[in-house]
Amino acid sequence: MTRSSSGNVYVPFGGKVEVVIPQARDISLFRVKTEAPLDYAPGQFFMVSLWGAGEVPISVASLSRDDAVVDLCIRRAGAVTGALHALEAGDTVWLRGPYGNGFPLDTSRGRDVVLVAGGIGLAPLRPLIEWFMENPGDAGRVTLLYGAKSPGEIVFRDEMEQWRDRGIEVLVTVDRAEGGWEGRTGLVTGLWQELRSDLQQATAYICGPEVMIRAAMGELFLLGMPEERIITTLEAHMKCGVGKCGHCYAGPRYICTDGPVFSYREVKSYGLFLSR
Repeated sequence: MTRSSSGNVYVPFGGKVEVVIPQARDISLFRVKTEAPLDYAPGQFFMVSLWGAGEVPISVASLSRDDAVVDLCIRRAGAVTGALHALEAGDTVWLRGPYGNGFPLDTSRGRDVVLVAGGIGLAPLRPLIEWFMENPGDAGRVTLLYGAKSPGEIVFRDEMEQWRDRGIEVLVTVDRAEGGWEGRTGLVTGLWQELRSDLQQATAYICGPEVMIRAAMGELFLLGMPEERIITTLEAHMKCGVGKCGHCYAGPRYICTDGPVFSYREVKSYGLFLSR
């Protein structure tokens, strides 16, 4: 995997912003091109920084390719992400990584797949969607269950029809119907009954707000899905990304180095949720 030219995990390397694509209120996709191709896996993350502003962990939102481009979906939520949102095409951003583990793809081989996402949590699952579209024989039926607070907060809305055309079943719901919304309304966990997959035989990948992750994992387990095939990626307030600062320590594990991807069995065994 490519890091800094010095090989020092604490030294970032530069990338040029190719394009900024607004997704929803305070959320944009930043396509960043680096000097050399980056080797990363769905579920991994980069520490993204600007000089004078700070550094934040951002999950990859694209598959690793030979074009030296990585997509980063960033929500404006503080000083650092606010500074990142001021970037334009041609500006320089700094990266360290990739860090962490990735989603285990062997867990879904030959099985139906259920992707459960809430809000910007769809970004880390987007590379998985791309993977299953490019490898249609790797898994069975692939279904995305996606929930947003309102229609205006749906991310990757323009891509969803392309996903459907490539064989992904996409079910979308919102908490509040606004602006003439005629689609589903309610929690994303209310979409289980619309699934055409046998949950006892399927694999689930989950990302979103912690309250949604907790609910989705628990309900899927009660519906018969084994703990080791219920997989999520957890967020944490990281400062280093390499297990040194201790900010993401949860139970006996570090979210940055032991994760951020964990199975429901690991989440329960180690008490990994950071809020209690």
